[in-house]
Amino acid sequence: KADTSDSDVYQTFSILVSASWNKNDDVFNKSEVWGAKETPKHKPANLEHDEKQIVGGIIGSWPVDANFNLIDQKSSESDLPDFYHLLVSSVIYRQWQDPEYQARAEDLIKKIENGEMFVSMECIFRGFDYAVVTPDNKNHIIARSEETSFLTKHLRSYGGTGGYQDHKVGRLLRNITFSGKGFVEKPANPDSVIFDKE
Repeated sequence: KADTSDSDVYQTFSILVSASWNKNDDVFNKSEVWGAKETPKHKPANLEHDEKQIVGGIIGSWPVDANFNLIDQKSSESDLPDFYHLLVSSVIYRQWQDPEYQARAEDLIKKIENGEMFVSMECIFRGFDYAVVTPDNKNHIIARSEETSFLTKHLRSYGGTGGYQDHKVGRLLRNITFSGKGFVEKPANPDSVIFDKE
């Protein structure tokens, strides 16, 4: 297990994902995120979702509420807030023999310390349903079936506009495994900040 006080790693804490609707119209509801809360650990961290630019790895994951207070991991789903986050601890590898990789790591750390970088989660999912917001701002979940699958072409993830007959339509991901994260300049989740050392 890496010692985060070692000089060859740089530790960060960041929000990986929130139980919410993100800017890509992907929807993470509280029960699906809760079921996947342990899965980020030991997964890779890269630059801008490029798997050929691995810069470190995730070493810890904790659920926290909107004020970043830890949520008891033994909590029942019925006791969870509707909105919460997964906070992750990561290390960036800062010791490289390749001068280009060395410069890349130090440039990333500098951007993080200047508040210029965010985090974007990566996940595998094994199905999805439709999250729908009506014109009068009511939320519904429509199960994906043979009869409702026509809605897929309206999802932004599949080239649609994200709307159907004045309703907003999002992709509610099911059976999630968080598979890594990217350090990015423009996150889909505005809450995916990287915390400073204080």
